Amino acid sequence: MPALNEANVRHLLRRTEFVDRPARVQALLGLGSIEAAVDDIMDVAASPPSVTYDGIPADQGWQRGQRVAEHWVGQMATARRPFGERMAFFWHGHIVSSISKVDSYDAMRAQIDLFRSRGLGTAASSGNVGALMRTASTQAAMLRYLDNDQNFKDSPNQNFARELMELFLLGVGNYTEADVEASTAAWTGHTRTRWDSDTYVFDATRHESAPQRFLGRTINATRPANEAGFETIEVILGTGPLGSGTVPVGPNVSRPSRDVAAEFLTFKLWQEFGEAATGSVPAGVRSAMTSALVSSGFDIRPWVRAMLVHDDFYTGATRTGLVRQPVEYMVALLVATGLDAIGNVPNWLMRHTGQEVLNPPNVSGWRPNGYWVNASAMGARKSLVDTVVWKLTGSTWDGDDGYIQFGPDPSRRLTKTEIEGLWRPGHPYIEPIPTTELVARLVDYTGIVPSAASRQRILAHLDSDVIENWMRLDALTLILSTPEMHIA
Repeated sequence: MPALNEANVRHLLRRTEFVDRPARVQALLGLGSIEAAVDDIMDVAASPPSVTYDGIPADQGWQRGQRVAEHWVGQMATARRPFGERMAFFWHGHIVSSISKVDSYDAMRAQIDLFRSRGLGTAASSGNVGALMRTASTQAAMLRYLDNDQNFKDSPNQNFARELMELFLLGVGNYTEADVEASTAAWTGHTRTRWDSDTYVFDATRHESAPQRFLGRTINATRPANEAGFETIEVILGTGPLGSGTVPVGPNVSRPSRDVAAEFLTFKLWQEFGEAATGSVPAGVRSAMTSALVSSGFDIRPWVRAMLVHDDFYTGATRTGLVRQPVEYMVALLVATGLDAIGNVPNWLMRHTGQEVLNPPNVSGWRPNGYWVNASAMGARKSLVDTVVWKLTGSTWDGDDGYIQFGPDPSRRLTKTEIEGLWRPGHPYIEPIPTTELVARLVDYTGIVPSAASRQRILAHLDSDVIENWMRLDALTLILSTPEMHIA
């Protein structure tokens, strides 16, 4: 079992709560075991607060969409136990819908709130993959995004039925075209009351009622017609009365679809929280995670916990195997500076980083890791830092009595005089604080712990002959831009 030590706790927090807040590190170190620390992290809110549109008229759709995104990023930064928000972000990039196609911010809000409340669940009521997929399938966001609201027996649309298997639950190559056709037929009739309404309805007159053969099981035969589509989820996961389907792996050889689904989902979760450099899951953690998933009927909490308490989660390869996604980086900037997300998460800059909340690039979601490391994306991250520093200093910096405030605690303040010094006619010159003290206080106020090499490079830059006192504010920009800030 992994040791409870500072290095492991910091790694655990960065992967689950976005950042390793000093107070959280100390709190978890006092719990006695890594299992207790994981349980504490998983003690998330049962009903996280949804967005409100205060001050934004109903006809201002774009602004309301911005508020949805900013509210959610703000919850990632400020929630008491933000792992529920982090798991919701995983599902947002896996069971994908996008505002660019859905064209309804309320529909996207409803889907995101589903992921936030049921994407992990609580100790009393675990989230469940099947239940999550079932609910998402008939929400307006998914009906619009993958066109199942246009899937009728006289004009079948395969988009949702195909992606349900290919991208959401099974993976490429683990089904046949006949399975796609059968699933499409089972999902006919799940639509909306009108083209301009987001109210879900099952229209029996547009449902294909003939029995279908899906993954080796007969569906759409004995249960009410409106449950035929849900049967496909149950057969894939092996959680319904028909049992698990089968996936051919060779001549006369097949595997239960539930095992294939468990391995597929485990790979996706590991790439998000473990590492994505090797393109595989270590055998030990894969076995533990898939076993937890199948034996629990695809409950989410035991599956996630199996990953977080496993030795493989704490190896050197895992620690260094992920780059922070842009949204994770934005959350880290908010936590470090104490800024409120509302009004301070620039949508256009997030788009330039390659990751815009509510707007995955396509149905396969965002790619992991190296996808985020290129000149354009990293330049956009630097622009995020510049924007955050500008927001932090915008209303308090001007004048001789200017200052920077990191959050509401008045003790977390650096004055303009401390950073730049102060010269006024007829008064003695006030020296700025020493460079080492400036960096030390910024490290303390932001909670960012640069490596010794990064700290030395920052000090060397600030002490160079070309740096004038008014440039010493660069220390904050440099701390927020250190390599350590880009590693998940």
